Amino acid sequence: MLNIFTAINSYISSMIDEKDQSPVNLSLESMMAVFMKLQREELPKNTLLVKPGQVCEHIYFVEKGAARIFYYKDEKDVTDGFRGDETLLLSIISFIRQKPDKRGIELLDECVLWKLSYKDLEELSHNHPDIQYLYRMIMSSVLIMTQNRIDRMLFQTAEERYDDFVKSHPRANELLTLGMIASFLGITQETLSRIRAKSRI
Repeated sequence: MLNIFTAINSYISSMIDEKDQSPVNLSLESMMAVFMKLQREELPKNTLLVKPGQVCEHIYFVEKGAARIFYYKDEKDVTDGFRGDETLLLSIISFIRQKPDKRGIELLDECVLWKLSYKDLEELSHNHPDIQYLYRMIMSSVLIMTQNRIDRMLFQTAEERYDDFVKSHPRANELLTLGMIASFLGITQETLSRIRAKSRI
């Protein structure tokens, strides 16, 4: 149980990137309350956790595996996010609003997941101030990650975006198709092929 909370703490700290940020130290009572609500799942590759147009009713912690967040635009499949081991996974807009969203979530590998429903997280946050703080830190980390992605699209070259992506997601080339990576980076497959060829030289 402690390993899950340690991993979540580490993930939040890496996203927020604040050395002085206090870790989220849950009391034993709060940890037990969360653990009683958590559900563990082992799911196969290609599972659709959330279909586009559905409500994202859970927040997931990926203990092991990989997944992507995606949507369709002009009948094209666009990858909007990639998650690997020991990361948080959700469709943020749908989860917060508890309304359908255009984004879906697909597993790219066999996954071990821990999930917590929106209803349970809200109830736990109401009853435990330290869980409420954890919830706020989780949402902050997701929002910062989203802003960082926007900044990369605005201020980095395609080559810089690809280099950062490969460093952040070492298994991406193994798990994602060329089209998925290109759509995530906001470039064509031809441009991506040229960048990859140049990086091998």
